[in-house]
Amino acid sequence: MILAPAPVKQQTARRTKIICTIGPASENPECIRDLIREGMNVARINFSHCKYDEALNRVKMLREARAELGVPLAIMLDTKGPEVRMFGYSKPVNLAKDDSLYIESTDKSPEAIPQLPPEDKRFFTNLPRIDKLCRVGSRVLLQDGFIEAEVTRLHAEWPGAVTVRVLNDGRLKDKAHLAVPGADYPIPFMSEKDKADIRFAVENGFEYIALSFVRTSKDIADVRALVKSVNPASPILLIAKIEDKQALANIYDIIRDSDGIMIARGDLGIEVPIEELPGLQKNIIKRCYLAGKPVIVATQMLESMTDKPYPTRAEVTDTANAVMELTSAVMLSGETANGSHPARVVNMMGRIIDKTESAIDYRTLARITHDYVDRDNITNIMAYSTVDAGHDWNAKAVAVVTASGIGARALSKFRPSVPIYAFAHEEALYHQLALNWGVIPFLIENPDGKLFSEVVKRTMDSLREKGTVANGDRLVYMGSSPLGKRLPTNTIRCEVVGDEAFHDEP
Repeated sequence: MILAPAPVKQQTARRTKIICTIGPASENPECIRDLIREGMNVARINFSHCKYDEALNRVKMLREARAELGVPLAIMLDTKGPEVRMFGYSKPVNLAKDDSLYIESTDKSPEAIPQLPPEDKRFFTNLPRIDKLCRVGSRVLLQDGFIEAEVTRLHAEWPGAVTVRVLNDGRLKDKAHLAVPGADYPIPFMSEKDKADIRFAVENGFEYIALSFVRTSKDIADVRALVKSVNPASPILLIAKIEDKQALANIYDIIRDSDGIMIARGDLGIEVPIEELPGLQKNIIKRCYLAGKPVIVATQMLESMTDKPYPTRAEVTDTANAVMELTSAVMLSGETANGSHPARVVNMMGRIIDKTESAIDYRTLARITHDYVDRDNITNIMAYSTVDAGHDWNAKAVAVVTASGIGARALSKFRPSVPIYAFAHEEALYHQLALNWGVIPFLIENPDGKLFSEVVKRTMDSLREKGTVANGDRLVYMGSSPLGKRLPTNTIRCEVVGDEAFHDEP
């Protein structure tokens, strides 16, 4: 009944998932297999730094590795998004406190912008009419926020410019990021490159697209329309990256209309006062899991391990706190894309997750979530009842036979203390569920037309043959009966492995 071999580390009790960015340091078959063995659940490809031929090669290696190892592994394309950068210089520029810089808006392509001598301290930005987004005294952040400047003069003549005074020494690298905290940038959500990249993701069967700089729920609707125009039947899911104040203001609508959330702390920490990040992270995580949506904490999780063998104590605590806040996943960026030892980083992250989860009382947490059951959603009600029965009965796991993933995600919402076995016959769904908290996906034959009790028996027999469960283990299943009718969840079955009396159809 179960088509895929037993997963590697996904079969452990680990609930919080790990996302790894694939880059120059990890884009080889041996390293990818090592990342999977250490617990990678989702592979991210950052299209800010990737060409199509490179991406296709990475996707090919990832699919070969997940097939060879028999694991569910989602592949995620991360869009570049509407980035604001500085141009007009080809080499890093050293800046000193109190330096005066002239920054002019331009609609020219980077290639058409003249390269000026560094000593001129004159730069260009693709942010339209920067003078209208600032006032004298406004903060402007350069180089990912590491260089702070203050606007001293506005130049209103077309195309708009500002003069700023540098507040700290720093080194301005090529095409450095520029940010005006709190401003709503008058640039489209999707560039032509983003549109092409989204089409590429749909055409090549990625499981997820992470959308950079989502600001409103309309942004998500626009991407769904684009996906549908490429392939109306595409199962691809959309993760909204929260990176600015506009997204925070629309967070409820964005959570509702997306398929998941990524807390992109790098850009978000530039757009809002950095001391607000911990509270924002905690609140967004809670809103997401109570809405039944996966949530990812990203940026600088174990950044020191990019070139060092061990993380800092602060990084360990940061990762552990995200786990205790019940995030669905934590993400590694440069650590696995460009780092010296990608697999070691994943191993370390897994160790932190495992130790932290062992100290959490998930049974009590699940009962607290009873107040957040959606009483108008039968699947939500059945999922809570399944988790509650699994806890009270000391079950080995809760399980769901799912054609859409809705039931598996509903179980995940209530953060049970036991694994969630999700049996899916659609391969895309099988890999997508690798992202969801606590879910261990299994690929099965199409169960349509079979009795629910028959599918339960066959999946239990397969699990026993693979050593996942043993005779006497208790499982609580939920699903829809009859199968194949796309009905709401309407069945819960309590089963004992090896006890045939439990399999008889009433």
